Amino acid sequence: MSLLAIPIIAVVTLIASVLCFVIVFISLTRYKTKLAVYSSQYQAQELLVSSLQSAHDNLSVIVNELSIQHHKSLTENILISKQLEHRIKTLQSQLNSQQELIIQLQTDKGDDKFYARAIKLAKRGADIDEISAECELPHAEVEMLISVYQKKSQG
Repeated sequence: MSLLAIPIIAVVTLIASVLCFVIVFISLTRYKTKLAVYSSQYQAQELLVSSLQSAHDNLSVIVNELSIQHHKSLTENILISKQLEHRIKTLQSQLNSQQELIIQLQTDKGDDKFYARAIKLAKRGADIDEISAECELPHAEVEMLISVYQKKSQG
């Protein structure tokens, strides 16, 4: 080998090394750019996941509150239903008692003329004192007759 061949080999090796270095540098730059893009996408996705988690937590709280309100409303509605059922039964019982009293009053033979007169006066709109005085009946019976017969004549 000649003396000239050694410097040529050294220059070729140097050029090859520089080319390898440039290729590695360019590749490294591209990978850094891709890494930066992937990193920013990852951070954006982390923010999105965090935001979704927060929204999920808020919705869970709202659902729990609505569930509690629904339970309270349901309990209140059941209680009100029971109270209304009791009132209806009470009113039906009172109505039945009043109807029985009316039937009893209408079937009493000795007092028929007083009750017939009281019913006529009640249908005409007479007041309690007037009917009580004319028919010699207690106020409670006159009130009942008025409530039954004045409603029938108005309805």
